[in-house]
Amino acid sequence: MSSFPRAARRTVVLLAALVLAGTGVAVPSPSGATAPSTTGVAAAAPHGVPVVSGQLLRAAPVLRRKATIRFEKNVDGSPFRSRVVWRSWKRSGAGSPWKLTEEAAWRAGSGTGPRAKDSCAKGEGWLPNGVYSFVQHDRRDGTYIDGRVFELAAKPCRDGTLREMLFIHSEQTVDNGQCADLPGDQRCRWEVPRWNDYRSAGCIKMAPGDLAALTRRFHRYYAADVRYPTDQVRVRVLG
Repeated sequence: MSSFPRAARRTVVLLAALVLAGTGVAVPSPSGATAPSTTGVAAAAPHGVPVVSGQLLRAAPVLRRKATIRFEKNVDGSPFRSRVVWRSWKRSGAGSPWKLTEEAAWRAGSGTGPRAKDSCAKGEGWLPNGVYSFVQHDRRDGTYIDGRVFELAAKPCRDGTLREMLFIHSEQTVDNGQCADLPGDQRCRWEVPRWNDYRSAGCIKMAPGDLAALTRRFHRYYAADVRYPTDQVRVRVLG
């Protein structure tokens, strides 16, 4: 048993928590209580430092950084000429104004077929408008969608139809490369303009290099395989 007095130990824990909170890093309460996670993934502080496996910690008392990935639908033209916009903000403390620190945009597409703009058409229409939580993966090994992805939470459309299996992704291999150039449209090779690879079965598609650029910006502040609260980072679909 430690010879360090219990009261003194508690004081040290409280002081450490206050110091970390002042830096914007999420910390558990002195009692060790955390908010339960519904995802079962490792939690991380706002700067991407893993904290408690299998749990999502409460946000720091003062949130100093936030970010949004926006999918802006091209409602007046081709849905395959929409765009993804990354924006991040920071502030010095509670009550301070948010300052835009980063902004970048890339072409993107969503949907396929005659109902590409119908957000209630499962496997065919683009995503319903609204805010999404998500988990980013650097190396997804799926049956159809591989490599780096942003996996969005399910969302009902206007008539209640639940849209599931929604991703921001590209056409690439598990290791984020390109497969062989064979006849026909390859699911693991970006072939624009020969094939319109901005089409998707309801997801959001980006060119491999553009998706990599978005992912690099995300990783400046956030970790892979973590579902953060939407007040820290979120996907927003609008149009």
